[in-house]
Amino acid sequence: MKRRGTLLIRIGELKDFLRRFFIFLLFVSAFLLILLSRVDSLVVDAANSFVMNVTGPVMQVVELPSRFIHRVYTYFYDISHIYADNRALQVENKQMLMLQNKVRTLEVENQLLERLLNYVPPAEATFMSAKIIAESGDSFTHTLLVYIGDENVKKGQIVLGDESVIGRIDKVSGRYAKVILVTDINSKIPVVIERTRVRGILSGNNTAFPQMMFTRSTSDIQEGDVVVTSGVGGMFPSGLPIGFVNSVKNGIVDVETMADISRVEYVRIVDYGLSAESENLSEFLENDKNAQ
Repeated sequence: MKRRGTLLIRIGELKDFLRRFFIFLLFVSAFLLILLSRVDSLVVDAANSFVMNVTGPVMQVVELPSRFIHRVYTYFYDISHIYADNRALQVENKQMLMLQNKVRTLEVENQLLERLLNYVPPAEATFMSAKIIAESGDSFTHTLLVYIGDENVKKGQIVLGDESVIGRIDKVSGRYAKVILVTDINSKIPVVIERTRVRGILSGNNTAFPQMMFTRSTSDIQEGDVVVTSGVGGMFPSGLPIGFVNSVKNGIVDVETMADISRVEYVRIVDYGLSAESENLSEFLENDKNAQ
């Protein structure tokens, strides 16, 4: 019995020791685990730092070509867009310039037509406006080609530029008419000096200054005098302005037309109901020649 009690005591002491040992072992294990996790974290951080320090420069070198290609691509992409935008702006600018030119042209044409409208022909006259489409100003002829459309234009009708006579209809063909200018060598118009009523014939000479011929005297003619149609011969009514006396030298009277024919774009064709009677005009010229 005594031995048995001693054995139980020893067994109890052993159990108590084992329990304490396991508790100690548990604390030691927990401590070691905590220590190991800390050590692992430091090792991992160190490893990560090492890898980053080694691979970082390598990755930078490896990325250089791709960065260069990306930059080149971006550069040319931007240039292509800038070029496209520039082309679009150029097209838009050209369109704007064309519109501006059209607006200016319309403004000028409107002004020209307004000038033509300022002239009020006699009640018995009919008129129409026509656009000049060609002109001939060589050493042999001074003529215009105008578009008349379906208007009833006839040979001999008077052509006005702004408010003064610049010529007469010479030929009509379809929708076009040929105008012989007062500066043409074939143009002969009976005129009179408005101030002194000195008569003569305004004869073209294919220059900018037709000459007033067959005047009885030039003593009453001065520079700046207004030259108008006389109505003699039945070709033109009287009083239509043509030009100004530019110079009077040695009996020669040079006349400057009121209208700058080189700048005329629209003309007015006026029908006064007069017929060109060449016989009367020839008789007038012969009488003037004999009187001199």
